[in-house]
Amino acid sequence: MMTVLKMTKRSGIRFFAAAALCLVLSGCSRAESTEASKEEPERFLLTMETFTDGSAMDLAGETAAAVINNTVPGAHVQVSVSKGSPINAVNVENGSVDLALVQADTAWEAYYGKGAFEGEPKEGLRVLAACYPVLSAWTAKKDSGLIWVHDLKGKTAASGTEGSITDRMSRLAFSVMGISEENTALEPLGLEEGAEWTAEGWVQAAHSFAQVPNPGIPGADASGAEWIFLSYTEEELEAILNAAPWLYRGQLPAGILAGQEEAADTFGMKILLCASADMEEELAYEIAMAMDVNGPVYAGGHAFMSAMLEEEFLCQDLPIPLHDGARRYYEECGYLTEEQDGTAK
Repeated sequence: MMTVLKMTKRSGIRFFAAAALCLVLSGCSRAESTEASKEEPERFLLTMETFTDGSAMDLAGETAAAVINNTVPGAHVQVSVSKGSPINAVNVENGSVDLALVQADTAWEAYYGKGAFEGEPKEGLRVLAACYPVLSAWTAKKDSGLIWVHDLKGKTAASGTEGSITDRMSRLAFSVMGISEENTALEPLGLEEGAEWTAEGWVQAAHSFAQVPNPGIPGADASGAEWIFLSYTEEELEAILNAAPWLYRGQLPAGILAGQEEAADTFGMKILLCASADMEEELAYEIAMAMDVNGPVYAGGHAFMSAMLEEEFLCQDLPIPLHDGARRYYEECGYLTEEQDGTAK
């Protein structure tokens, strides 16, 4: 099986690790005969759960499956859709499936027995790699005069449909800024409606908490208007991150919106490739290596997975522990020190 190696932004240690892995796992040592070296590695099946067909999580799962299939000798990942992160966390922790994509908030609640998992912690849940983020993105017209999220105080904003994660993250962010329904008009609009109302000038900005880029986020309206992402201050981000341990500090890249020339500081949560702590350590090591070395190659077709280009994104600021095998790989590559475990502090 041929392994495609990505060398940009990846140091030499990964090249030699990948090469050594292929040699060891395929049984091709210099002492073996030429005939033996031609033998195909033993095939084995891994099952993976994602989310609804065609969703960002499903596309990310299919991408991770392709990475594993084409990097880990003998592996074949069978992907199936599911009803979402909570059932995925349960199924992967109890061994019903081998791999699953799980949102960071759900992973944290499951591992620590909070929320829907109250009193029933899933302590065997582990992370192999982070696949992509969902980010807080406040979008406004460039000529609105807005720069910071706190500039929305006293104005009108589309904060997300009531009870949605976008709505909850709007309220969390506003809570550290002194913004509330008493001093600001919050419209319970979804992503597409919020974008439309912002374009028409009925609200000054619209919030999304989703993958970026996202087709629902406006880039320019029919009039050719330019747009920006509003930023959070350092102090605001610190307060928001302290309020929810499953969040992490992120950034909205420049150039996503027409007219947006600078990146915007924000927060978000990671979508995680998870396994059970019972997964064999060497297999977890191999999958982590695959996601590091080849993940960015296969994720190249999905702009929302571009964060995989950053080595620390894979294994730092996680809500729950890494699998021992994955952590060993990241430590060997220098992404983590022996004192770190990858979880957010």
